[in-house]
Amino acid sequence: MEDFFNKIKESFTNTTLEFETINIKVDSIDWIDTHKKLKDGFNLKFFSWLSAVDWDNDVSVGEAPKESVSPNFEIITCLSDLANTNLITVSTKIDKSDPKIESLVEIYGGANWHEREAYEMFGINFENHPNLEKLYLPDGYEGNPMLKSFELISREVKPWPGEVDVEGMPEESGSDKSPDG
Repeated sequence: MEDFFNKIKESFTNTTLEFETINIKVDSIDWIDTHKKLKDGFNLKFFSWLSAVDWDNDVSVGEAPKESVSPNFEIITCLSDLANTNLITVSTKIDKSDPKIESLVEIYGGANWHEREAYEMFGINFENHPNLEKLYLPDGYEGNPMLKSFELISREVKPWPGEVDVEGMPEESGSDKSPDG
């Protein structure tokens, strides 16, 4: 793994190794070239997944980030080879006001479904995607449910099932009695 990491680090400047995973951060203009180079030059032919993170301080449900963030989308892919356990994530940031990036489908056919999902859930346009259409939501549905600013009306009508009042532990009740009496 160390030799492979060193070879990757020679080609990509912002590279780290954590928990046996190589992480590469690139500018969005290098998104396509980075993936071509990793596939052809480093034999990373298996496309595992693509997802996005909505970095924003405007949070409809839950708590806002502890530290202020500059609103953006982070797009992340996970690649590997078929011969061993070399695992790489590639990430880039794009502007939320114009959320678009080139599609990876011509390089990795497996990106098709993942890009469609990110398009539907986050509103990210994958330019030159062959079929950028919804996967899950019904026709006429408005909005992108994975945005932190997206209001889930159903949570206002019916509380989220994970929110419950939990009884305190016996030692928290102020009693000096032990549980066995």
